[in-house]
Amino acid sequence: MKPAFRTKAVLSLTVFSMFFGAGNLIFPPYLASQSGENFPLALIGFYATAIGLPITALLAVERTDGLDNLAKRVHPLFGIIYTTAIYLAIGPCLAIPRTASTSYEMIQSSFALSGNIPRLLYSLMFFLISAAVALNPEKLSRTLGRITCPLLIALIAVLTIGAIMTGSGDFSYAASNGYDTSPFSRGFMEGYQTMDAIAGLVFGMIAVMNIKALGIDERSQLQKTEAEAGLAAGAIFIIVYTAIASVGRFAASHGVPASNGADILSAASLLIFGKAGSVILSLIFIAACFNTCTGLISSCSVYFEKLCPAIPRKAWVFIFAAVSFIISNIGLDGIISISAPVLTLLYPVAIVLIILAFIPDGEKYRYVHRIASAAALFFSALPLIFPESTMASYPLLWMIPTIISALIGYAIDRRKLREL
Repeated sequence: MKPAFRTKAVLSLTVFSMFFGAGNLIFPPYLASQSGENFPLALIGFYATAIGLPITALLAVERTDGLDNLAKRVHPLFGIIYTTAIYLAIGPCLAIPRTASTSYEMIQSSFALSGNIPRLLYSLMFFLISAAVALNPEKLSRTLGRITCPLLIALIAVLTIGAIMTGSGDFSYAASNGYDTSPFSRGFMEGYQTMDAIAGLVFGMIAVMNIKALGIDERSQLQKTEAEAGLAAGAIFIIVYTAIASVGRFAASHGVPASNGADILSAASLLIFGKAGSVILSLIFIAACFNTCTGLISSCSVYFEKLCPAIPRKAWVFIFAAVSFIISNIGLDGIISISAPVLTLLYPVAIVLIILAFIPDGEKYRYVHRIASAAALFFSALPLIFPESTMASYPLLWMIPTIISALIGYAIDRRKLREL
């Protein structure tokens, strides 16, 4: 069965909506406000990790029938440990709580809420509704692809057009915060914070479930449909990221202080629409964060049911919603400060696994997977262990020894294969 164009469009919007959440909203405007004259180069670096890697990860997981199978190429035990760490980080420990924290902080700023009670009530309702939708992961396209995602894109378009119509100020502000010396690598690292390359490793399973729900079971057609949906989602990402970053540039040109992306967007919406801008922006954050939260709860519950079948998937849904509810009340800045070192460790190995997934008969190349993954983990840990080291100043240096290690591992594998 070949899906119709409308069906493909809904699938593409579903994939986009699962990815596009808290980090996708707050990091582009902050990048724009800090990069100054280096904005184009910084944005390209951001695209590499925030768009290119996630879509590639989605395809890599589909190609290898799941993240756990991909990670097991390194070692069966590593496959369980690393996959579980990924799901916990992208799930209830960091990413899911961040969806509620980010959307609430926008509402709090917009409507001058104070105290812990409003935060508790909001996050409770947010996670209850998300959990209810996540109970049926194979039907996410009905809610995300057809309702909440189109609403999100329409609201972002309103904000962007409003910024264009209002007019910009002075664009001569200088780059800072690392964007003055290494704009590409700084943007590249900023893309880490979206968590989307890691999210791509866990969303593949849900994307396949939604495609199969359409009656597509034949392997080649399923792969083709997922690839088309992923590439179309990538095109949507480019448009939306550029739009949000342009709002950040607009805010910076008017001298808006840059504490974080949420504050920048809040100030920009106020400049453009006045009090109504706060309502528009709050709806944008709620829709984006709800979509991602629902997709992540679905993905995590499916994996942990597979890992621990004694607990049914629907129970895992509410377990993750409850844990995320508790952690979300730490606040946005607290969650971001925790996520940075965790992602610094997990991301390089994820990049290695994503790339190696496309080696033909990759399961036969054990040494390249083991040596390259070990090198990525070791050299990405050095900046955390020695924060004053050269590695800390140039966070992408882990790639050089990892590439060398991968070539050594590949040479060993080739020699062993020839001996068989």
